[in-house]
This record gives sequence, C-alpha cells and structure tokens, in this order.
Amino acid sequence: MTSSWQQYLHKQCEAINKYASLFCYILLVIITAVTVMQIGLRFIFNNPTSWSEEIALLCLVWFGLIAIAIGIRRHEHIAIMFVRDLCPLQIARALDYSAQVLMAIFMTVVLFNGFSLSSLISEQLLPASQLPKSWLYLPLFFSGLLGLFNAGCNILLKDLKESADD
Repeated sequence: MTSSWQQYLHKQCEAINKYASLFCYILLVIITAVTVMQIGLRFIFNNPTSWSEEIALLCLVWFGLIAIAIGIRRHEHIAIMFVRDLCPLQIARALDYSAQVLMAIFMTVVLFNGFSLSSLISEQLLPASQLPKSWLYLPLFFSGLLGLFNAGCNILLKDLKESADD
C-alpha cells in the first residue's frame, strides 16, 4: 500500500514528464518544419534562410537533453542487466538504487554547470538568428533539474527496473 505522499509524488512526476514529453514532440515538429522549409527554399527557390540551421540546432539540443531526463524516469537508458540479473534480489536492488543515485549526482553536475555556462555567455548572440547564445546551454540546466527530479522520484517511489525483460 502506498502512502498519500507517494501517490501525490507519483502523480506530479507523471504530469511533469507528460508536459516535458509534449515539449519534446513540439520541438520535433519545429525541427522537421524548419528543415523541410530550408530544403524547399534552398533547392526549389534557390533562396535559403540564414537562421534555419541555427533554430533547428537549438531545438535539437533542447530535444536531446530533455529526452535524456525523461529517459531516467522511464528507465530507457542503456544498462548492462546481465550481471545484475544473476545477482540475488537484495544485491540487484542495491545496484538499481546505486544507478539512480549516480544518475542524480550526474544530473546535479549537469544542472550546475549548465547554469554556469548559460550565465557565462549570456551576452553573446548566435550569428544568424541573433538569439542569445545562452539558449544553447540553458537546456543543460532544465535537463539537469528534470533528471535530478526523476532520479529522486525513482528512488523515493521505489520505482526500479525489475529485470532485463521489463
């Protein structure tokens, strides 16, 4: 039986990850639309835009880093389960918790370094789009925050991958 705070945390974690997934879907649509537009303008009209590659790159960076954080909650990252599945249940669970703690530590480092990098280059602009260059490093902060939250949810909710088949 789960307690009310665990139910609340589970509901909040699922909602946050649902919105993060929606954000990733929107970014994929933008990447596709901008890339198709750029191809059409370049090869059909022979008049490409100067900003489209930067926007597609910016969206791709945001997409990739947010997707990494979502993958922590869903247990979708690569893991070597062969050795873990050979271990007794207590050792296997200890390995699972250790993996979540290590991911939380890593995402904490990503969070603080992402914030530092964004602050460091806040005055610089991307050359073609004239957007702040910090927008290229800002997803490190958000990915670190979401990844840390997701690893914490996995630990607190005891939501661990049971076997390689799961």
